[in-house]
Amino acid sequence: MSFKKITIALFALLFLAACSENEVKRDMNEHLSAYLNDNEEVVAFGKANLNTILEKADYTSVSLLDMVLGSEIARYETFIDVKGPIYYAAHGPLSDDGSPEKVVLFIRVKDQAALKDYLQSEMSFDLNEGDGFDYAASGDMVLGFKQHLAVIILQAGNDKEIESIKDVFKRADGKVSTGRVAEMLKSNSGDIQIGVSLANLYGTASGDLKTAPKSKQKDLEKMLKEAFVKSSVKFENGRAVIEMKNLFSKELESKMFLVANSSAPILKELGAGIPRMGFSMNMNVKKMEDLVNELSPNAINKGLGNQYLIAKLATGSRELNDLWDGQIGMVMFGEPDESGAFTPEVNAYVGVSDSGREALNKLEKMGIETSQIPGLPPFSVGEKGISIMSNPGLLNEKLTLPVGAENFGKAGINFFLNLEGLNAEDVAEMFDMEELKIILKVAKFISFEYSNDGGKLIITAKDGKENVLKQALTEIMKEFSGKMGNNFIL
Repeated sequence: MSFKKITIALFALLFLAACSENEVKRDMNEHLSAYLNDNEEVVAFGKANLNTILEKADYTSVSLLDMVLGSEIARYETFIDVKGPIYYAAHGPLSDDGSPEKVVLFIRVKDQAALKDYLQSEMSFDLNEGDGFDYAASGDMVLGFKQHLAVIILQAGNDKEIESIKDVFKRADGKVSTGRVAEMLKSNSGDIQIGVSLANLYGTASGDLKTAPKSKQKDLEKMLKEAFVKSSVKFENGRAVIEMKNLFSKELESKMFLVANSSAPILKELGAGIPRMGFSMNMNVKKMEDLVNELSPNAINKGLGNQYLIAKLATGSRELNDLWDGQIGMVMFGEPDESGAFTPEVNAYVGVSDSGREALNKLEKMGIETSQIPGLPPFSVGEKGISIMSNPGLLNEKLTLPVGAENFGKAGINFFLNLEGLNAEDVAEMFDMEELKIILKVAKFISFEYSNDGGKLIITAKDGKENVLKQALTEIMKEFSGKMGNNFIL
């Protein structure tokens, strides 16, 4: 063999070794980044630090869970990276309940042979060979793995198992994303990180969102390109915090319609007392209508229903901003009895525009009294808006906000709920939030604020020194014990 052929062979071996080494060492973050590159189906993506979440929940202190989870996690640790984050990508379109059509998970494999043995001997999976990977399917789940990478696809009615796994591997091994996606994936804040692509949300949607003219749809796609909402979830001692940051283009930013006001003028319109719950919103109605009509023509008419259409016909108004000035506020009062139940009292206010005030005058001239409008309680009309007061004598007194609600009325959207002393089951029933009953049992105060640049949700727990996940786990096990008729040691 000539020296030239030996040199070429050695170079080829070094090149292949280098390529193999790079593939093995590729981080899960890079696999997700590559999967997202030019993938217009993914509406949300991110990672969850599952091991950290379990540690914060302190599951080992619950004998039943430690017995079940502890041994399994120790077993998983031999063949997958249980201490690293799990990366995910959710595909659109979203269903009516907000769930994605498909979810893809990315997990690092430590020992491929051990994983294969576990799936066959412990899980009784029938493994099949694909194009350079092994895979197995069970119900709505398909699992595939090769070398250091395992992917799990969760999708109902997936009848193209091998093609879907092959496509995921091909994308995950491709070129990584650049721009805003790359920037977002670098973030390490929070126990759970979420990125939502507005462009892909719009692109995978159907129905009214696609009724605009083709030229208008192209303008919208351009405006929404590289538009994301970045969120992080943090579980801390005494509270859980969800922070949201809007990453929009200048054009999209200019169309945002929420109005923040540090003086919180809505407070002067809501009577007096210390409320248990409050909601406020302040917006530029004209800008909101313009944006909604761009995204989904006729959505406002459909959303507000026949009452709104009747009001427009009766007053000669053409748009919502002809009637409403963008301000709305509501507070609820009530002290619980010994059982934690209470009878709520409500004060509310809706601001009206000058033309809206003229429209109300027309209704009065038509002989329609405020107590005669179906579906609405009696209300009074003032110079600036419409008020509903459970106790009219409180009109000229001052509203006192509870601790935790100091920013109420200052952001574009504000909400708070004081749960101290209340029965969680009653609150869940009142707000039709049965699935959130555990959170309501753990929390003593919930606050939310949102403006054009982003927002924050804070759930303050009853115990300020213990992690909120640990408190939630304790409540879950209490409920589980009650249903099973046993008293497990927590």
